[in-house]
Amino acid sequence: MFSKSVKLLQYKIMKNKQILYGIVALFILGTGVFLTRDDSEKTSSSKTSNDNSKNIIKSLDANKITSITITDSEKSASLSLTNGMWTVTDRDGYPADFDTIQSLVDKVSELKILAEQKVGKSQLGRFELNDPAEKDLEDTGTRLEFKDSDGKSIQSILFGKESKGQSDPSSPFGPSGTGRYVLVGKSTIGEINETLSYDLKTDSSDWLLKEDFLKVEKIKSVSVSQPNAEDSWALTRDKEGDDMSLADPKPDEKLDSSKGNSAGRVFGYPSFDDVASKSSKPEDLGMDKAVTATIDTFDGYKYIIKMSKKDEDHYMTVAASGTRVAQEDESKQREPQPDESKPREPGEDEKPEDKERLDKEHADNLAKLIADREKTHKDSLDKLKTDRDKTFTDNIAKLAKLEGWTFKVSSYTFDAIYKTRTEMMEEEEEEEEEESNDNTNDQDAPVDDAAQKNKAAGETFLADNKVKEGVVTTDSGLQYKTIKEGEGSSPSQTDSVTVNYKGTLIDGTEFDSGQGISFPLNGVIRGWTEGLQLMKTGGTTRFFIPSDLAYGATGSGAKIGPNSTLIFDVDLLSIKGQTATKAPPPASNTPAKPDPNKVVTSDIIKVPSAEELKKGAKIEVIKKEDLPAEIEKAKQEAEKKKVEEKE
Repeated sequence: MFSKSVKLLQYKIMKNKQILYGIVALFILGTGVFLTRDDSEKTSSSKTSNDNSKNIIKSLDANKITSITITDSEKSASLSLTNGMWTVTDRDGYPADFDTIQSLVDKVSELKILAEQKVGKSQLGRFELNDPAEKDLEDTGTRLEFKDSDGKSIQSILFGKESKGQSDPSSPFGPSGTGRYVLVGKSTIGEINETLSYDLKTDSSDWLLKEDFLKVEKIKSVSVSQPNAEDSWALTRDKEGDDMSLADPKPDEKLDSSKGNSAGRVFGYPSFDDVASKSSKPEDLGMDKAVTATIDTFDGYKYIIKMSKKDEDHYMTVAASGTRVAQEDESKQREPQPDESKPREPGEDEKPEDKERLDKEHADNLAKLIADREKTHKDSLDKLKTDRDKTFTDNIAKLAKLEGWTFKVSSYTFDAIYKTRTEMMEEEEEEEEEESNDNTNDQDAPVDDAAQKNKAAGETFLADNKVKEGVVTTDSGLQYKTIKEGEGSSPSQTDSVTVNYKGTLIDGTEFDSGQGISFPLNGVIRGWTEGLQLMKTGGTTRFFIPSDLAYGATGSGAKIGPNSTLIFDVDLLSIKGQTATKAPPPASNTPAKPDPNKVVTSDIIKVPSAEELKKGAKIEVIKKEDLPAEIEKAKQEAEKKKVEEKE
């Protein structure tokens, strides 16, 4: 998970264009050819013709590069090559995402200068090309620099704002298309053919290796230890697909099945936003009052996960161990084949004196056939066991590298088990109708009032928003506006995606955000499932999601009230799963019902009826491995209903 050597870096770069022709650089002082210095206040009228575009970098020795720094006026990210592995320097050497580094390298190596123009120094701010090192200047750019093991700069480029061709009033170049401005020398600007919008990341957290962070499957038991022992609880089940149940139920306690099953699927697709400094004290992160979850799986993994909350931030540590549990197919007996017991049939011209010899030959051949098949079967089982043992050992070793780190995560990453014992139980229903009505008047009325206000406000907002420039409305009612058109593929409903996002209410209140968050597209709200299929990798879209495509009448958490219309800004970073294809037509408003006779190969979203939602039912994701049990349960309920109707 963490090991990517410098040799691989060099190989990939050389494969693209002979030698790392690129990681970075713009004719730094002393290299390349510069035009005569001109510090005049006005833009020069003399334009350098670039009918034949040229690479921004002529040569670079990749073997000498040991650090990469990206700096703007506010932040700076530094990457270091240490012992053959790229790490994030100001994150205590946490492994860096090699693929992200490689993407930057590949793009910079291919950068072309489309045009050059000499300007006065005072004009650089127009193009956001002032040096970020000069703290007293505004309109600064982003500097990308590569250094060697002695700390000596090898190549350096200063990138300015994106260029828009004719639509950019500050551009002296004319309609050259979308790209970016760079500083060539001290007073010459160039226009390149890439924006690098997602590549010049100055936030160190964006460079952390987040892929394959943690995925806990086949959960057998969950034990949660709270600081207050009375708040602790434990769940267990006998086999996969069963509902989770309380391990030590008290009188009159009844587990909320939806919460129990959510705990049984927790950490199926976790992610993290950042890592905390190793110098942080436990109390700085709330870890002095951490909740500890011990998770055992059917295949033998044991996870010790500590969780804490400090102000609005959530943190988590991971430790893993275990002994692999053998599966049933590893001791499966070989089934005899019909030809192994078939008696020998005498030939038409067979002589009696040959019978004994031919019987023996048949028996010997049959014995050899059986022996060969037994050996093949045994070898197959041995290989299966060996492969699984190795996979298990490799996973434990990979997970061990997570120990010693504290990860900053989104709240939903562990909301399912960051609960007290009381919060895991079903709420008591009022037995007396009169008392229930009183409660409705006292408690539900404000909720109903809020729901009505939110619904009305959302409808008004969406009606006004619908006619705004650039806003598209789908058949389901989802609205979206493309901020930046992507250039890659579009995900399908069964893919997993990685995104940056920010969620706000229509009044501008931010309720959630995340960086580098990964999840299955069929495991989120319907507005996201539909909307992200309309995006392409590298694109940015603003979604305006009606409440019925979000959290509906129930809302979510303290900030998302009932019937709330939501706004999300989403950057689609990558797609993982099936081969991405052209985006499908928008989904209809009516959720499809699963066909019990069809093999389901992905997770599904179970949406309760309106009546069930009023009673407190929740929208839940049913894992594909749980579907057989769910289908069987549905069949039994249907049969029971038929019997009751006949009676």
